[in-house]
Amino acid sequence: MTELFKINTEDAVKESVSLPKGSIPTFRLVSEDHPILKEVMPEFDFKTPPVDPTEFASSLVETCKLHKGYGLSANQCGFKYRVFVMGAEDNFVAHYNPKLLKTYDEKHMMEGCLSFPFLGLSITRPAMIDVEYQDFNGEKKTATYSGISARCFLHELDHMNGIVYTSRVKPMALQSGMKKRNKLMKKIGLK
Repeated sequence: MTELFKINTEDAVKESVSLPKGSIPTFRLVSEDHPILKEVMPEFDFKTPPVDPTEFASSLVETCKLHKGYGLSANQCGFKYRVFVMGAEDNFVAHYNPKLLKTYDEKHMMEGCLSFPFLGLSITRPAMIDVEYQDFNGEKKTATYSGISARCFLHELDHMNGIVYTSRVKPMALQSGMKKRNKLMKKIGLK
């Protein structure tokens, strides 16, 4: 049986972590075995939003940056909202109610996930995609992504649909990845 490493076994924090005044609050990540990661997220309702979409997206971005990620979904922080952010440095985009419109070609690449620290898995995904989403104002947008941007969008869209990347590999590949992760964590003193 594969042993999972748990970074945080507490449920997600629904309030912000204490930060200096004027700072954007960040969220705690749920553990990799948290049931919310296997749930399909409901559409985000801009007519009666459960949270301020701009502030929430900003907190997701800051949380993603804090953990040195390229993408982060709301459910990874324990929130049942259909939204994720993706980007790098100071160039992040919030994707509310994302949809995949068209895919092109395929590429096999190593992929990681903030919900599964230190676990690299080789996943086959479309190399280029056409997408639709709403920005934090609820305005519909379309985009074409390729390379790491396409991969990140698809990884986060999977989160919105209750799919974790560990389910996209064969059992032997997952077992091998878990062994490598456990060895690395032991080497750096986390296990």
